[in-house]
Amino acid sequence: MREKLTITDKDIKAAKQMCPTSQKKIYDAYRVMVYSIAKRIFLNTGYAEDILQETFIDVFTKLGTFEGKHYQLGAWIKRIATNRSLMMLRTAWISRKSDEEIEEVPYQSFEHQLHNNQELEIALATLNPVSRSVLWLHDVEGYTHAEIGKMMKKTESFSKSQLARTHKKIKELLETHQTSNINVKEYR
Repeated sequence: MREKLTITDKDIKAAKQMCPTSQKKIYDAYRVMVYSIAKRIFLNTGYAEDILQETFIDVFTKLGTFEGKHYQLGAWIKRIATNRSLMMLRTAWISRKSDEEIEEVPYQSFEHQLHNNQELEIALATLNPVSRSVLWLHDVEGYTHAEIGKMMKKTESFSKSQLARTHKKIKELLETHQTSNINVKEYR
């Protein structure tokens, strides 16, 4: 089990002064969270690693502007990671790829009944990155539709309609147990 690192105001102050030990401590404390956010949005290891790297470049470049306390640092880093992911999602390359295949998710033919969490993971993998992002940001991270719309440079109603369609699609897949026959790559 991983040991939980505690970041103090002293660590933040030292990291602002470019102390490599403090910067590494901050990176080690929050890297899994940042990677998880990006991986959930893109389902792609390469993109998640890119977001991880770019997020911490931003964190250490902008740390001098951070005026919060140590217990607020995680939320600040999470916001940077989310914004970085959404910026990548808006790029022309990713936008074109979102309708195609952007992931190396291997398809496996399951011979037995899948557990609910496995079925849900497969159903989520069928979503395009925009739909998956809206779902993740709203249902897991707790962002409002207004916040999601603003982050994606869309309207609040865009977020609401994306979420409603996404919930409907996932519900249909799970109710009909169609996840065991899904080739994830077909749905991108």
